[in-house]
Amino acid sequence: MSDTPGFGLHQKLSQQQVQLQTQKMSQQQILSLKMLNMSNMDLRNEIYSFVEKNPALEITRDIGMEGVKTAHETNYQNDDTRSMSVSQSQQLASDNFQAALEASPDSRKSLAEHLEHQFLSVQHTASEEALGLKLIYNLDSKGHHILAPVSLLDSEDSNQNEELLNKLIFQINQLDPVGCCCSGFEESLLIQAKLRGDAGDAVLFILDGHFEFLNPPQPSKILRKINDYLANARLEEGNSIDLKKLKFNEEQIQQALEYIKTLDPYPAREYSEDNNRYIQADVNVEKDEETGLFTVKDNFDCLPQVRLSRDFESLAADRSRVTKSTEESEKKRSEHRFVMESVRDAKQFMENLEYRKRTVLLACRAIVDEQQEFFEKGKRYLKPLRQKDIAKRIGVHEATISRMANGKYLRCSQGLFPISFFFSNAVSQAPVTSSKTVESGDASLSKTAIMAELQAILAEHANDKKALSDSKLCALLEERNIKIARRTVAKYRAQLNIDSSYTR
Repeated sequence: MSDTPGFGLHQKLSQQQVQLQTQKMSQQQILSLKMLNMSNMDLRNEIYSFVEKNPALEITRDIGMEGVKTAHETNYQNDDTRSMSVSQSQQLASDNFQAALEASPDSRKSLAEHLEHQFLSVQHTASEEALGLKLIYNLDSKGHHILAPVSLLDSEDSNQNEELLNKLIFQINQLDPVGCCCSGFEESLLIQAKLRGDAGDAVLFILDGHFEFLNPPQPSKILRKINDYLANARLEEGNSIDLKKLKFNEEQIQQALEYIKTLDPYPAREYSEDNNRYIQADVNVEKDEETGLFTVKDNFDCLPQVRLSRDFESLAADRSRVTKSTEESEKKRSEHRFVMESVRDAKQFMENLEYRKRTVLLACRAIVDEQQEFFEKGKRYLKPLRQKDIAKRIGVHEATISRMANGKYLRCSQGLFPISFFFSNAVSQAPVTSSKTVESGDASLSKTAIMAELQAILAEHANDKKALSDSKLCALLEERNIKIARRTVAKYRAQLNIDSSYTR
């Protein structure tokens, strides 16, 4: 009976130790998943916060700080700088003036605020308003798109499609400052010229994809380049303008040059940048022209580079033991425990950083392998892809892929896309001759791809005398190995805001 209490106490202590170890491991896993879920900006803040709290970890390099020199690094020799002593009151007045300058807020409106105010002053549907605000807050300081506009479409909103997207982009193009919401300065100049309504044919021709003819900006050389181009031009099918009929003289080119100089390539430059959100790709996908293979490269160099402090590493390796129990020895033991805990936590933090990097790269490589045709040809070839499929392929839980995709971006030749864009649901396909649908697992196309294909067919037949019926569209899709029911075609056509053949 006397052994029972001791045994019970021993068992209780063992259980507490196991629970403590289990809880500690769980906290490490939570931190690891938390870091995986972070965007680059959030992770940057997390790294600096951790380094501030843990002296065992130090930042060795941060490209965000490169190029900034401290006073002692700058060479002031032979700069004709005169120096003189100032009184304490003068120094205080100078400091107060400098502080007032630095504390002055930027009273200018941000570009997004300015455009949003104008956009919301006009009545819009809920779908138009949601997509329009996405477009506005997707602009950089120059008024150019950050993400590919098509990636902003909400797949859950049937009213949002490319036709609505183009309509809203055109609306925002016309807001003050005119020429925002475009892909670059050349498109901005073309938009401004078209909206003015007084641009000549030479201006529109140069700005519509022939801006390189302006180098050098000499009328005679520009005219020679244009004439050479027009001489070799061929009338493309569906083009309403025969380029061979265009003729310019040197005076018209000179006038076009003067007109283009009155346009502003960066109309948004006078607005505050404080509220603009900049997005940096986490991974870049590039094609090797020699092998034809796609490579996935991380862009984590933009994050602070960290390492274990050499001093703490040396202190942690010191195994000298303190035998006497004195106040000094207890202090040394306490310091040693602090060093060991700091080093352990720092190593765990670096392991979590490496886990995040490895998981993002593995998942993106798997996505590129699955979506090869998209990277080759564009959105019409986006395949159905589930997070579950990528999770299984790289051996992680589906929730891990969800965290990996959160707030992270991939840049490729098609544009800059959220990683979540590449996960799309499959559309059940059925032979037109049968009312029985195929299991969704047998489907090989995403809704995005089918709607893009449908829109392409309608564009190809836009000039037909007789509008294509839904049945005819169904047959043309089947010729392209897309077998969906007529009612599905009608549904997608309606989502593209295209009327039926009776009203077209």
